[in-house]
Amino acid sequence: MINFSAGASIFAQSLKDVIDRLYVIGVLIVAPSGNAGSATMYYPASYENVISVSAVDEYGVIPWFSNFNAQVELAAPGARVASTMPFNQYAMMNGTSMATPHVAGVAALVWSHFPECNNFQIREILQQSALRQKKFGDTMSRDDFYGYGVVDALAAYNMLKEKGGCVTA
Repeated sequence: MINFSAGASIFAQSLKDVIDRLYVIGVLIVAPSGNAGSATMYYPASYENVISVSAVDEYGVIPWFSNFNAQVELAAPGARVASTMPFNQYAMMNGTSMATPHVAGVAALVWSHFPECNNFQIREILQQSALRQKKFGDTMSRDDFYGYGVVDALAAYNMLKEKGGCVTA
């Protein structure tokens, strides 16, 4: 499990190659979609084998800064999130880098209860169990702002428990 709370708008083949190799051996990588409030693709979040995370505020609304594009897979709290600062201080922070650890944490928590699952299965259950925003009566589709929806730890756990865990090949 890697929480990669950093990014840039520059595609790097060498980084993509490393991420692809890590994904093949079972590592799940989560990264922020970016904070330009645009459809700009940020990397590593926009690589195929990375879960790209957008931010939501306390009302479940995408804030102005959160990037939106075809690679966004999940959303999580990323506005006014308490964060540690130097000298034992805390501050309220905004950003998709604040949202990314929420998704990584949920993935790690769910995976810890179902260690027979692989990275692909955990990724899929997070997509399937995400809290979807109602848009035009369709609650199952993916969109460029929320991806599959807001990550939901209890729903993911319950969904896997109901299925009896992951089927291993």
